[in-house]
Amino acid sequence: MSQPSTKRSSPSPPETTSSSMKKAKSQEHPSLSLSMSHNNDPSSPAANLSRKKATPPHPTKKLLIKLHKGKPTLPTNFEEDTWAKLKSAICAIFLKQPDSCDLENLYQAVSDLCIYKMGGNLYQRIETECEAHISAALQSLVGQSPDLVVFLSLVERCWQDLCDQMLMIRGIALYLDRTYVKQTANVRSLWDMGLQLFRKHLSLSPEVEHKTVTGEAVDRTLLNHLLKMFTALGIYAESFEKPFLECTSEFYAAEGMKYMQQSDVPDYLKHVETRLQEEHDRCLIYLDATTRKPLIATAEKQLLERHIPAILDK
Repeated sequence: MSQPSTKRSSPSPPETTSSSMKKAKSQEHPSLSLSMSHNNDPSSPAANLSRKKATPPHPTKKLLIKLHKGKPTLPTNFEEDTWAKLKSAICAIFLKQPDSCDLENLYQAVSDLCIYKMGGNLYQRIETECEAHISAALQSLVGQSPDLVVFLSLVERCWQDLCDQMLMIRGIALYLDRTYVKQTANVRSLWDMGLQLFRKHLSLSPEVEHKTVTGEAVDRTLLNHLLKMFTALGIYAESFEKPFLECTSEFYAAEGMKYMQQSDVPDYLKHVETRLQEEHDRCLIYLDATTRKPLIATAEKQLLERHIPAILDK
């Protein structure tokens, strides 16, 4: 008996197998697919993101630059040499002589001393130097011209020189005025310091002060300048106004007695009116405005009030 023959043929995969595999792949989880794509393409953004998550970034380092400031070393004898330059300039100002150092360098010298905390010593040195020159200037007036008008002109010239000189010194040492002086209690400005020194040494020269207060000058402009000097020095009321009112009272007391005996009432009253107008004009021209009221009251008291009974009798 013959065996049945079998036909063998190489099996071809059925379509169902291929399609089922495709379907299976399409049904895979999206994250699996993404993961696979990461592994397959290391340069993709997703791969970079994956690496960043896996390796956290290092914290940013700040670059710090430290500057080690050492205190600058001042030249030897810095303070003394700088002061020598300034002293020479101050002397030149008082002596009305030119100085070799220009104003910019002098101003810078003052600034340097103040910056390095030497303002206190500088102020004291300037004050000492100014006092020496102011004292010498006032002492030079002692024994000058016996002519009062000439003498008062010399006093007025000395005062004007001081004002000009202190303004120049203040210009050089302006940085000192704006720093050390403002930051230190009970320290006068350079201008006020100069006035105080002039007032001090004027009082130490009795002859000069007495002639200035009691002197009579025909030049009203000169009188005006001298009285402004007293006002600026802060001695107008005590040194001038008080003795001036006392002299005025004595003068009109004597004049009133004399004129009452020699004149009738109309002439006497006319004379009083003239005197009162003169005192009013004097206040306008050269006396301080504060003097007007007590001056007019003094004249009225000596010329009118004390003579009311005699005027009524006549």
